[in-house]
Amino acid sequence: MAGKSKKDGLNAGNGSVVIGGSVERSNIVVGDNNVVSNQSIHLAPLFETIYQVVEKQQELAPAEKEDVKAELQEIQTALEESQPDETFIARRFRNIKRMAPEIVEVAFETLKNPVGGVAEVIKRISKKMAEEAGE
Repeated sequence: MAGKSKKDGLNAGNGSVVIGGSVERSNIVVGDNNVVSNQSIHLAPLFETIYQVVEKQQELAPAEKEDVKAELQEIQTALEESQPDETFIARRFRNIKRMAPEIVEVAFETLKNPVGGVAEVIKRISKKMAEEAGE
C-alpha cells in the first residue's frame, strides 16, 4: 500500500488531508509542507501581455525585441523563485529601460496591477492610433 497511510481506520493517499476532531475556528493550510510558493501566482499570462507589447514596438529592431524578451524571461524566472533576487531583477529592468523605456513602464503596470497593465497597453495603443490617424 505504497503512498498511502492508515490512521484510525482511514486510508489517505499522498497529498490528502485528514482531520480529526473539531476544526471550528481553525485555519487549515494545504500545500507543499505548508510552504506557499510564488508559482501559485500565475505570471505567464502577465508576461504574455508584455511580450505582445514588445512585438508591437516599431521602434525596436528585431534583435532588440529578442534581447528585451530574453531579459523579461529572466525576470519572470527570477520572480517565480521562492526568494527572488531583487538586485538581479533590478539589473534586468535597467537593461530593458536602456533599450525600451516604455516597455519597463508597461511591465511595471502589468505586474503591479494586471487590469491596470492591460488598461495601460490599451491607452498606449489608442494614443498611437490617434497619432497615426492625425498624420
